[in-house]
This record gives sequence, C-alpha cells and structure tokens, in this order.
Amino acid sequence: MNQQHPIVLFMILALLATATFSNGQAQQRSEEQLAQILRRFPAADTDKDGKLTSEEFQQFRQSMQGNARPAAATRPQAVSDRVTLEEDIVYLVAGDYEVALDIAVPKGLTKPVPAVVHIHGGGFWGGSKSAQHAVRYAEAGFVGVSINYRLSGVAPFPAAVHDCKAAIRWLRANAEKYQIDAEHIGVWGTSTGGHLAAILGTSGGDPYLEGYGGLPTHTSLREYRQKEELFEFSSEVQAVVDHFGPTDFLKLGGNHSMPTSAESRFLGGQITGLEEQVRRANPITYVDKDDPPILIIHGREDIGVIFNQSELLYAALKNAGAVTKLVPVANAGHGYRPSPQGAEIKPSKEEIDAMELAWFREHLK
Repeated sequence: MNQQHPIVLFMILALLATATFSNGQAQQRSEEQLAQILRRFPAADTDKDGKLTSEEFQQFRQSMQGNARPAAATRPQAVSDRVTLEEDIVYLVAGDYEVALDIAVPKGLTKPVPAVVHIHGGGFWGGSKSAQHAVRYAEAGFVGVSINYRLSGVAPFPAAVHDCKAAIRWLRANAEKYQIDAEHIGVWGTSTGGHLAAILGTSGGDPYLEGYGGLPTHTSLREYRQKEELFEFSSEVQAVVDHFGPTDFLKLGGNHSMPTSAESRFLGGQITGLEEQVRRANPITYVDKDDPPILIIHGREDIGVIFNQSELLYAALKNAGAVTKLVPVANAGHGYRPSPQGAEIKPSKEEIDAMELAWFREHLK
C-alpha cells in the first residue's frame, strides 16, 4: 500500500509495454521483469500469492493509468467435476456501474451448506474477484464466493463497504437457489480485502455502512431513508479471517497519511483532515462483544501494513470479550513474502491456508 515514485513506475511500465524478446528467451525474461516489478510494487500482486502474473500486471498498469474498473478475473485453469462455477453475476447496480461476483457450488448437495466469501485486496484502487478462490472453497464443501466492489477511482468510502454488505444480502436472498445455509456466512480477505472483511465482521447493523444495495431499481437513497424501510436480508457475517488488513488508518505511519496514499484515495481526501470519516472507516471503531469470531494473520516484517495494525484490532476484540486469535507470521512481509528474501516464513503459506479453512469449519457450523 506504500506509494512509489511515479517516474520510476512509468519507466518500468514503459519497459514492459515496449520490450520484445526472441522466442527462446521471451518467457524467461518476461518472468524476470515481472519479478522486478513485484519487488518494487507489491500491491500489483492482487491475489497475494507471492507471484506476479501477466494478467495481474495488465490490471496494475490499467489502474495506474486511471482505469479504476476491475479487470476481468482470471478463470481457474481447471474446474473440478465436483463443482459448478458461475462467473460475473451482477449482484448490484450502482448508478450505471455493475458490481459482480463469482460463485462455486459443490455438486450433489443434499442440504444447504455455509458460504465463504473472498474479498480481494489491491489498495482499494485495484484488484479483482478470483474464481479460483471461489472454487477452492467449493472443493472444501462450502459455497465459495468471490466479489468485486467499487474501487476508490469509481466511488470513495463507504461505497466499497456498502457493496460488500449488499453482496452478503444478495447471497441470503438467493440462498435457496445456490443451496446456501443463510445462517452461516463467512468472509476473508487480504490487505485491503482484510480490512473490508474485518469491518463486515465488526459493524453489523451500523446504519451508515449498510448502504442501499438491494433496493428496487430506480429507488433513490433519499426515498429509502424517507420510507425508513428495513432490509429483508441481513448483511451480518458469522466468521471472519483478516489477512494483514489495516484497522486504524491514522496509526499506519509512513506515507499512509499523504494525500496520494491508498487510504486517502479510499476516503476521497487526505486522511489527516477527515478524522470523522477515518473513524467510520476503521474496523476497530465498531468492535463489541457480539462480533463474530475473527482470525487475524499478519507478517511480522510487513511494511505495507505494519503488524501493529493487527495487534490493535486483536487487543480491542479481546477487551470486548469477542472470540479472536492473532497469528504472527515470522520472516514474512506484506503478502507473506519472505523477509529477508529467501527466509523461511513460519507458519508456511500452506499452514496459513489450512488455518483459514479450519477457522471456517469450526465457526460456520
């Protein structure tokens, strides 16, 4: 989430945009250049798997050139015969902007099962849903979902939170069709996706953050408030996994308070001059004893979102009496990249994935 010098960025973008290679060296040199960009711009790795793909690079370049709409998600290389996948389902129309999700359902279900929703990262200005994550959870026996939301270049906070809550309501409204156990929905995300997952967990029922997604077409927000209608379906979630998400913007330090930071762009102005909006955007603001179980996992060497951000949320949840657990990851930077390079992260990425899955299995009963 740290901001980088724009001249350096566009020199690298220009290099990749114009470079040509011999057939024998094209793949190797392309991978080397992608690795170079990843080291300088970790936010380009939108799925936080430690590798930069050509699709992620294209998406990153478009974002930096002002294209704030999410790029089309990459389809999984193979979808199991045990799973039915539907992609690009529009769950919300905000003005003329369509917001979509992917959903994967295990085949042969004899009863409804819990849903697990993935919320992508990308500094609030980039990234996209991932059908791969939806399929991964469907293969584990859940209804797997991955959602887009309006990015900061489209609409500032609280639009992204409104969209995420609308997605949860949409899942409940369509629970019968997709065989979802509507009483048990979990969310997880990485980086800014972790922030959004956490705020969905802590802010259930907050009027400011509920938004108006799910209203009949052409119903304005003003008309909705005048009618004082209640949503038919709840946006509350029953379990959360937050991977290294920011929780208290004004305590991030470094360049995060600059007017060009990801957080400032998310709020539509420099965060140091928007203290009330910052308070509303911080997941930590809404913590109470009734919050769902929240697992927090964070690299100790993270300089994109410092480890203390997770310590703050964990302490607030513990003090409130909520169910929570904090897992520090040794030798890990942002996205669990080894820090220093080549170091062994502990727990491993495989163990982290297993912890995430186990958390949902335990708390979405």
